[in-house]
Amino acid sequence: MSIPHIVSNTQKRASVEIPSAFLVAENGDAAKASERYESTLAWRTQMGLDSILTTPQTHYDIIKMNYTHFLHKHDKLGHPLYFEKIGSINIPQLKKVGVTPDTLFNHYLFAMEFALKYAAHQICACDACAASETQKMCIVLDARGIGMRDMGGEVFEFVRRCTGVMQRHYPQRSFKIFIVNVPSWFGMAWKGLKSLLNEATRAKTNILTESETGAGLLEFVDAESLPVEYGGTCSCSGGCATHSSYQLLQRALVESVLENKPFEPDELVQVIANERSGLNRSKKQQQVCSHRGHHHVLPEVLSRETVV
Repeated sequence: MSIPHIVSNTQKRASVEIPSAFLVAENGDAAKASERYESTLAWRTQMGLDSILTTPQTHYDIIKMNYTHFLHKHDKLGHPLYFEKIGSINIPQLKKVGVTPDTLFNHYLFAMEFALKYAAHQICACDACAASETQKMCIVLDARGIGMRDMGGEVFEFVRRCTGVMQRHYPQRSFKIFIVNVPSWFGMAWKGLKSLLNEATRAKTNILTESETGAGLLEFVDAESLPVEYGGTCSCSGGCATHSSYQLLQRALVESVLENKPFEPDELVQVIANERSGLNRSKKQQQVCSHRGHHHVLPEVLSRETVV
């Protein structure tokens, strides 16, 4: 299965059309979009991304123990939910067990490639996804546990590096970005952090304090799809961070590669498809997805989405 709009580098580039996501990201400038796409194809070759999902992830477990990030169900419009606890990134501990910054970054790329192939591979009916012809994700970045000292250290450098490649090489992949559970001093740090983001990304980034997090996320996510710790009612057996359907699928993939066994994802893929189809969402929200032009039925906060 190929990743939509990321063409394998083994194909002839001359025959590849510029993906809509790159054209939208460059405001319709075909020359800039073409240059950016060519740069992305070259970068993918350099990083070996066309084969990363079938490359043994030997540090998978230790990284997951020291860096909490996970896919978990979907928002009200069908965008996959991606959670990342920035404050959980324990780089000193990872270094002790031989995980270098480059290894950690490669794991991040593995997680993103997995997300694109198995979570963000079907385009939902919202205007933003239809315009760019990409399935966007709703991203929740948890700032709980971050100290001011982290703003200039290795954690910040890791976040900066990841942010850079997402903006450059994975355009039009975020529907909304929520930075939640921010500490009281975060306003000062945000002045520096937002310089890492382009204008379009800044426009769809929402900053929420701990007291605002639950209500803010529930405007976009049904309670049954949101983990309890973020104000929802979901508590996956074994923990949402490791036992959501997406994470069980990811672990099955990792183990199949490590053990050189066939990857048999059909059952979990069907569970995810059922979750995404709206079986657990209200009839009203299904109508929203089916009639993307009818903005009047959207919750007020959703109607403010712009195509970026």
